[in-house]
Amino acid sequence: MKAKALLKTRSMDASSVAESLQTDNTVMEDLRIKTIHEGRYVVTHAESGNLNCLMNTLDDLICCQMVAEKVIQ
Repeated sequence: MKAKALLKTRSMDASSVAESLQTDNTVMEDLRIKTIHEGRYVVTHAESGNLNCLMNTLDDLICCQMVAEKVIQ
């Protein structure tokens, strides 16, 4: 069973934040991550065959996004 998540957050500089998270974009057998910007929003699509993996990945992405937001300010 695949678990999917959509994380959409508003940002002061969505383009820069999304670009800083590009290194986390991945396509592996059991994990897919893609972060883009849509207007003023940073949008991350994540998918995994393991719910724990997906939750940990989202936690890491949120932490990284928070750091990026602080650096940009």
